[in-house]
Amino acid sequence: MSKRTKIQGIPATETIWVQTTAADGTIYYTTAKTNNREFYFLYKMVDGKAVKLGKARNPKDLDDKYIL
Repeated sequence: MSKRTKIQGIPATETIWVQTTAADGTIYYTTAKTNNREFYFLYKMVDGKAVKLGKARNPKDLDDKYIL
């Protein structure tokens, strides 16, 4: 995914890092990061917009807390 991809609700200062999708391509979750990878943010996609669920220094912490 290109760093320039924009999703409504994700600030331009964050870069989309990984997305969790269904087999049909529907995006459920998006993980974004700051350019220096100091922080990661987890967003849930709701009606085509990203809603921030949390922030952490390790993306696995976000998965463990909100997805698993």
